Amino acid sequence: MPKNQQKVKRWFLFCEPCSNKQIIERFEETDLLEVPRAKVPGGSPRYDGVKKKTVLSSSTSQPRMFKCPSCGRGCVCKSLPDVYADAYGGIDEKTRIEKIAEEKRKRIEDGIPLQRQEFGEDETEFTG
Repeated sequence: MPKNQQKVKRWFLFCEPCSNKQIIERFEETDLLEVPRAKVPGGSPRYDGVKKKTVLSSSTSQPRMFKCPSCGRGCVCKSLPDVYADAYGGIDEKTRIEKIAEEKRKRIEDGIPLQRQEFGEDETEFTG
């Protein structure tokens, strides 16, 4: 995965018949039932004249489908659009900064010295 490509952290589940909407962060923490789906065949096999072999077309996987918690029909789960992902990223950053500030305040009250955190082989950063 390229470094500039954003990793999807949240998914959007929308049921058209009953208009049930749900934003999912981790599938393991939800009680949704996943509907098993088969891969879509890529097409018929073709003959490669150079290698003198038959080449099979690769199959394409379908998006994950879950059973709707309110009506029981199948709903396709899609990645959250970038606009909402950026908004949730801002909220996550704000909560992370608040958590760091709270830890710093507790450390000052308790009198615990600074902790050194290792980030890589050559990089080191001090918290505080």
